[in-house]
Amino acid sequence: MASYASDEEQLDALKRWWKDNGNSLLAGVVIVLAVYFGVGQFQDSRNAEAGEASDLYQQLSDLSLAKLTESVVEDDLLAAQTLYSQLKTDHGNSIYTRYAALMMARFHVDLNQLDQAAAELQWILDNPELGFMRKADTELFTVTRLRLVRVLLAQGEAEKALALLNAEPVQDEFVAGFAEVEGDIQLTLGNQDAARAAYEKALVALNNSGAGNPLLLRLKLQELGVNPAEAL
Repeated sequence: MASYASDEEQLDALKRWWKDNGNSLLAGVVIVLAVYFGVGQFQDSRNAEAGEASDLYQQLSDLSLAKLTESVVEDDLLAAQTLYSQLKTDHGNSIYTRYAALMMARFHVDLNQLDQAAAELQWILDNPELGFMRKADTELFTVTRLRLVRVLLAQGEAEKALALLNAEPVQDEFVAGFAEVEGDIQLTLGNQDAARAAYEKALVALNNSGAGNPLLLRLKLQELGVNPAEAL
């Protein structure tokens, strides 16, 4: 559980993580979009261009939600890509397009297309602007960075993943997620002491937040010979 013996196991672990976090991601999208349009940019949602972007995003969101409990197939990717291409071409500065790119990354992961998934996530990080004097919410880029780190790790790019992980400070609500993936990276690099410390940090953060399921972290610590109770 704590270590992955092959690239295939790394990929399977990434897919499981993506599915386990799918519902929370989509819920977060709804909240962020509501806030975004509620503090100064609501007028954008009222014009025809924003309305079209919203409609395209909703169709893509519906498709993604329908696939949360089952595997994506090529036909799903084709349908999603049609909607996403129109969003990206006609509404490149829209916040909807950034969240759509997150969904497309998930589709690519499900189909073992990690290069394409990484490209979509990198595009979000490289394009924070949403038109004149506007940028997307910081939370979007934090979530994107975490997902890209996991994709890089699944690609066998542990050093690159670690560098991206440490590129910027992390808000308190993301400490557990970042610390856990740091443990996975350190374990891949053969640094068991660093992995143990990272998992312990993640477990403490998770317990302090009262959110999430600490079972997997406890299992990872047990496999490293640590009594999880000692990390609290």
